[in-house]
Amino acid sequence: MQRVMARADKKNRAHRASDGHQYRRRAFAWALYDWANHGYITVTATSFFPPYFIAIAAPAFLASQNAAGGSPAALARDTASNIFALAVSFSLLFASLLAPVVGAYADIAGLRKRLLIIMSLAGGALSSLMFVLTTGRWELALVLYFLTQVAMNLALGLNSSLLPHIARHKDLDRISSLGYALGYIGGGVLLMFCTTLYLFAGAAGIERELAVRISFMSVGIWWIVFSIPLIIRVPEPPAAPLSPGRKGSPLRDSFVRLGRTLAEIRRYRELFKMLVAFWLYMEGIGAIILLAAAYGAALGLDTAVLIGTLLMTQFVAFPYSIAYGYMPDSSKPHRGAVVSMILWTGVTFPCMGAYANLHGGLGVPAVFGLMAANQAAGVLFSVFIGERLFAGLTRRINAKRAVILGLLIYCIVPIWGYYLHTRAEFFMIGWLVGSLQGGTQALSRSMYASLTPASKSGEFFGLYGLSEKFAGVLGPLLYGIVGQITHNPRDSILSITLFFILGIVMLGMVDVEKGSAIAAREDEVPGLPNAPRGRTGRYLH
Repeated sequence: MQRVMARADKKNRAHRASDGHQYRRRAFAWALYDWANHGYITVTATSFFPPYFIAIAAPAFLASQNAAGGSPAALARDTASNIFALAVSFSLLFASLLAPVVGAYADIAGLRKRLLIIMSLAGGALSSLMFVLTTGRWELALVLYFLTQVAMNLALGLNSSLLPHIARHKDLDRISSLGYALGYIGGGVLLMFCTTLYLFAGAAGIERELAVRISFMSVGIWWIVFSIPLIIRVPEPPAAPLSPGRKGSPLRDSFVRLGRTLAEIRRYRELFKMLVAFWLYMEGIGAIILLAAAYGAALGLDTAVLIGTLLMTQFVAFPYSIAYGYMPDSSKPHRGAVVSMILWTGVTFPCMGAYANLHGGLGVPAVFGLMAANQAAGVLFSVFIGERLFAGLTRRINAKRAVILGLLIYCIVPIWGYYLHTRAEFFMIGWLVGSLQGGTQALSRSMYASLTPASKSGEFFGLYGLSEKFAGVLGPLLYGIVGQITHNPRDSILSITLFFILGIVMLGMVDVEKGSAIAAREDEVPGLPNAPRGRTGRYLH
């Protein structure tokens, strides 16, 4: 009898170990999707496509320009730039309006994963098709860019909507942070490859224009290949019909459900406050990401510094995104050292920047040596002193407070930017931003997931995407208005601080525990086929 019980116990332990292994593999496969899609964000959307579009479109407008108002070539480039800006705005607006409807449809029809696969395959194919873009094909370039941006932004929302289904409630912060971390390192690796190919195109026996087109093709292949683990390992969550047993039109029901949700938003007051807070501080984060290169160029920094800072930021964001996911987890050892390291970086980098500002003349090797020495000293301080020094603060850290801590440090960035004078400071600001942007966004996503009913995750993450896409409108607008009034880019960058302050105030008003309880009660409504799996772990063990 004892041997039988021992065999049964051994079998149960093996089953639990197998379940745990499957859970970790599925969670990693989901997180790896950020690695897949960040290649497009970093290489195509941010680095290569905007200047390449202007290069292939400007000749089409050159003949129609009149030199009376300035150089015909400059006017042609300006026309191409304005057309591209309109394409960016329309693509984001279209994706923003479509995302909540697609999300609600995915919930009702049970097609979250399948629609994500369709958007990924379409986005990857369209990205690779950009290889055919040559001088004069600017109309095709706009069409491909528009469609790829729509596919990308819909895919981002659908992927995020899977998070409450694949992660246990206690693991939301860690797994969301892992996704962002992998995204930054993946985007950085591909950007490094494409930048190297571009810079050394002559040595490879190809034109730089061809190197850019090869980069576009590699982005699409990268996106599709690294989506395969998600396709294989992440199951499709069950459908969540409008009401139990209902068999109506999923498309019509999507609009009905979306209308009900918007009408009953007061039931999700904490989630709504989170959306508003996220929108406000993402205006600040988005403005810094979008305008950093333009601001650096306005101050006279060369292109090598701007590209080098962007590359560095990608790799800095990887460990710090992991660190932010670690901070709120009370079960983890040495959390105090992690909190200490965040504070160390937030305090000491502006001090180093002040030194560089006063003395100037620091070469690139000296700057990177100084930053590396700073981080090594920070690790030693945090392990031997900081962990005990900040023990009380660490006990009070949760996901919301970790985000607020990051936003408080973010407030330093535009203030520092106001006084920036040297390229050494620009590198240091880039490192500081890299230590913040992935972690704050990852914990924001996991907080939002905890406030979201799992049965409506596609719909609610569609609204999250709507908020995220509109972020980046007011920040650049305020930047431009202040610049027009003062004609000083330093005043413009300083104005961005306003969005961080408003975001911190609004986020402080969010009661995460109350909102999470409301979402959990909705998931427990009898008859919903996918009811509480996102919180209890029934969906994935």
